[in-house]
Amino acid sequence: MNPRAALRALRALPQEIWLLGLVSLLSDAASDLVYPLLPKLVGSLGAGALVLGVMEGVAELLSAFVKVWAGRAHDRGAGKAPLVVGGYGLAAIARPLMALVATPLQVVAVRSLDRIGKGLRSAPRDAILAAAAPPEHRGLAFGLHRGMDNLGAVVGPLLALLLLGPLHLSLRAAIAIAAGPGALSVILAWLVVRRTPHARPHTAAQKAALASAEPAPLGPEPRALLVATGCFALGASADSFLMARLGDLGLGLEWIPVAWITLQLGKSVLNVPGGAIADRLGPRRVLLGSWLVYAIAYVAFARAPTWGWLWAALPLYAVHYGLGEGAEKSLMTRLAPERARGAAYGAQHAMHGVALLPANVVFGWIYQHDARLAFHLSAALAGCGALLLLALVREPASPRATP
Repeated sequence: MNPRAALRALRALPQEIWLLGLVSLLSDAASDLVYPLLPKLVGSLGAGALVLGVMEGVAELLSAFVKVWAGRAHDRGAGKAPLVVGGYGLAAIARPLMALVATPLQVVAVRSLDRIGKGLRSAPRDAILAAAAPPEHRGLAFGLHRGMDNLGAVVGPLLALLLLGPLHLSLRAAIAIAAGPGALSVILAWLVVRRTPHARPHTAAQKAALASAEPAPLGPEPRALLVATGCFALGASADSFLMARLGDLGLGLEWIPVAWITLQLGKSVLNVPGGAIADRLGPRRVLLGSWLVYAIAYVAFARAPTWGWLWAALPLYAVHYGLGEGAEKSLMTRLAPERARGAAYGAQHAMHGVALLPANVVFGWIYQHDARLAFHLSAALAGCGALLLLALVREPASPRATP
């Protein structure tokens, strides 16, 4: 797709897709305002890296279970509005509560509430996006949404720098400011969902029919995609390890946030072109390329002799996100039966969440002993995931254009 055609396709996307992207931008800005400050907050409570690891592991594991439940609830007729708006609302309440925590256990509990909110909204929101997008532009729609979400991950840290720097707010006061963009995301989500025909609740008869019906099976192709995704996700360690590696190689502490922002900005810029490429070439091919780019980038990270070389490899790593985030959801949309899409999206999100705990624990343990080996292992697992995708998942038929 040439740039002019891509721009025309973007302008033709339904308004609800753009608005849901703005909701994610605001929500992620609130989240990434708080997230970079959590290590310092935990440290002020007398805890350290172990609590941070437990916090992320427990929160993501709970979120994974909620994603599966929310996806199945959607397929059984639960209204998308309560799940989507409730999910954004729970997260919006949890983030500013971090400003009030007094013990490490409270930090874990509040972070878990935030991730549970994400679990509630993810699968139903993806179902709205899939139903609203023209079939021939689903990759573009998911890419746009992820691009705006990643843009929020740029806005959040910049806002944190402004609050803590020129405005000289305290750590807890800066965290409390997250209530602002979080509340805006909830209000906008409610306004969008209530006027979205794809999100209107079922009638009582429809709900009864869906509740009594047998759940639609995912089928072999979506399950094969989940197997390949699980293998890849076991090597997909947190990007915070890249920031740690930059520091280990000599990058000054004041430049670490700049490196983080450039990575998030690169992801945001590349998501839309990546989605358009997935629509043109097919999501399976593009997702395969994305995972191979990940493997190559992690080999480059392992072999980088200085922080300059590692930073130079970050744009290549951003290409992985740009190609893969829209393609992965677009591929699942094509493979899964329509009546099982909620469960499929929930399982897809959950697979990444469940794998996150062992991926980070194993990577962190190896990193302490041999950082290069840890990066090489992640590259190998990404390569294995790509081979499974190639061997197990067939390229789906191209969707017909919507009249």
